[in-house]
Amino acid sequence: MPTYEKSTASTEVVPTVPDLFIAFATIGLTGFGGVLPWTRRMVVERRRWLDAREFAELLPLAQLLPGPNVANIATILGRRYRGAPGSAAAVVGLYLFPAIVTIGLGFAYARWSDSSVAARLLSGLMPAATGLVVATSVKLIASLPRTWNTCLFVALPAATVGLLHWPLLPVVAMTGPIAVWRAFRQAKREDA
Repeated sequence: MPTYEKSTASTEVVPTVPDLFIAFATIGLTGFGGVLPWTRRMVVERRRWLDAREFAELLPLAQLLPGPNVANIATILGRRYRGAPGSAAAVVGLYLFPAIVTIGLGFAYARWSDSSVAARLLSGLMPAATGLVVATSVKLIASLPRTWNTCLFVALPAATVGLLHWPLLPVVAMTGPIAVWRAFRQAKREDA
């Protein structure tokens, strides 16, 4: 049974180094089709290390940093709660067991990749993985403040990248600074 210390932040608990390892190892082992949905569920809903808004605010930072989003979240959360040992534990937990499974599956795929069963298995998993990403997106959007600014900066990148097929980096380079500037302006107005 994990032990937790009380936190002074908005979260209810502060994870130990083993807690970080176990949580991210669980995410890595159960996160088929992408681990972002599982990460949100573990960090926000099960462990309550972050609330929904904090997770929604952390995700863009993790997406802007080089490397996989969830590895960046693991690194940031590990560092936030337990420094460098926490970051190391979270990242090793995230990758250790999936690496072992992936190597085993790689050998199996090399052996049986021409099988019609393998093709059907892979095509059947794609909709499930897509559904997990859509469900996580809906949860993230639901945790955002309900303002015109938020609606604009959710819809604009979704439309330009998703519908118009514009490249992601230019869209982020254009909309990101404007969204940040608008958020600062809005916060100033609310403070005044």
